Amino acid sequence: MSKPTALLLIVYVLAIIGYSTWQMFNGNLEAAFSSLPFLVIAYLFVKPWKR
Repeated sequence: MSKPTALLLIVYVLAIIGYSTWQMFNGNLEAAFSSLPFLVIAYLFVKPWKR
């Protein structure tokens, strides 16, 4: 994986986790857990590069 792609993926995952955390603190659990599929997509994107 190239360095820009890895950096973009890190920013993407941190944005999703930050959004989920913010929604949990606001008491909106439905919105917090609705971001889980995006983390699964990120995992499936990274999995082929794992050695």
